[in-house]
Amino acid sequence: MKQRIIMAIGVITCLFNACKTEPDAQAVRKEVLNIHDKLMMDGEKVIKNKMKLDSVLKSDKIHSSSDSVKVADLIVRLNKADENMMDWMHFFKDDFKGRTKQEELDYYKSEMIKIRAVEDEYIKVTKVSDSVLKIYKVSFGKSMEHNKH
Repeated sequence: MKQRIIMAIGVITCLFNACKTEPDAQAVRKEVLNIHDKLMMDGEKVIKNKMKLDSVLKSDKIHSSSDSVKVADLIVRLNKADENMMDWMHFFKDDFKGRTKQEELDYYKSEMIKIRAVEDEYIKVTKVSDSVLKIYKVSFGKSMEHNKH
């Protein structure tokens, strides 16, 4: 009886291990491209926030030089996040002729790490810029022309 239980546990363990398969390259590729597509939309907000902060910087809303420096630094961070996205897109390759399935999978996994880093920076810099814009009472729904008045 005890041997049957041990044997059954062994068979179940083997079945579970056999079911644990690594995702294929196309599944990872699809996830990478889905993140890319989302970031393209988020990139619009990054650019809009940069433009709004630029308007704040040029306005009379900022009363200290240290605040001016903080806003200018945030604009630089927004630009850098956007540049990182552009760089990722520029260097992303989607042609695997002559490469193995494992090389293809490894490539997409490395691209997943890179695009996640871009995504993390977008999230951080957008959150900070939203907070700063709120402090300066810059509306998110109105056009830039409304915010200047």
